[in-house]
Amino acid sequence: MQVALQKLSLIDYPGKVACVLFLPGCNFRCPYCQNADLVYNRHSEELVALEEAFMHLGRRQGIITAAVISGGEPLLRETMPELVQSLRKRGVLVKLDTNGAFPDRILAADADFYALDIKTSPDRYDELWQLPPEDAAARILRSIDVVRGSGKPYEFRITCAPGIFGRSEAEAVSALLQPDDAVVLQRCRLDTVLDPDWAAGVNEYTEAELSELLQIIQKNCPQARLRNN
Repeated sequence: MQVALQKLSLIDYPGKVACVLFLPGCNFRCPYCQNADLVYNRHSEELVALEEAFMHLGRRQGIITAAVISGGEPLLRETMPELVQSLRKRGVLVKLDTNGAFPDRILAADADFYALDIKTSPDRYDELWQLPPEDAAARILRSIDVVRGSGKPYEFRITCAPGIFGRSEAEAVSALLQPDDAVVLQRCRLDTVLDPDWAAGVNEYTEAELSELLQIIQKNCPQARLRNN
């Protein structure tokens, strides 16, 4: 297996010094995605053998205390439980980032922390993912329930992408949330995206617009916050 390795992160695993393993391949086509090469699983000089990530953890033992598995979509691989265990044997906690496409694989991964990206309202997921609308929505709703009931720390992440996540989508997502959910909204960056034509046709949200979206989410989840990035 090859991965793109970010050797140090202070923000990807809350409260931990972490490294991030980005796995190639994704079943979604979110136009604002910042990892186009990973989505299309293109050859990249940035990819390294998984063993190099393991060696990096060995060299930084006691400094790096967590590893984040991200993508792409990691759960495309049914071998995720083995990867999680291999990382944990190297003395780190493991966080799994997922788009929610594979609810039946989430708990099997047995991560220490889960981050689930909520892209838009469930009835619009078929625009990002080539599944019938009812199938896509059912999988996402199931994943939200699985992550929430996992017994592990978790967060729901929302990228505020113009035209994909607006007021009506925020209302729909807010209705799915519970007061104790950890929810983080983040600004959508329009540079180096999967679909430059899409980016050319939208405008970044203003601070006031982001604040309005946050307030909608906070109606059901008061502790939701906007990440400064």
